[in-house]
Amino acid sequence: MTPTRFEIEALVMRIQAEFLTGHAVRLTLKQIARRLGISAAHCQAGLNVLLDARVVVEIGGVYERLFPRFAGAARLSGGRAA
Repeated sequence: MTPTRFEIEALVMRIQAEFLTGHAVRLTLKQIARRLGISAAHCQAGLNVLLDARVVVEIGGVYERLFPRFAGAARLSGGRAA
């Protein structure tokens, strides 16, 4: 059965929430799929959307959220870009 657009969007939001609500979350495809109770194929499809949108990055099979480098520097310097 092919998922609907609504189901795909909901899945992408669920995967994104896993990375945005945790601190320095680093997960493999299997870990994400297991946490969300979804197939690895559906999980990979959702991760591909987040990779394309540059929300997450994959390095060596491990996915983590991606922040612009200047965002952290701005917080540390009182809001001014370093």
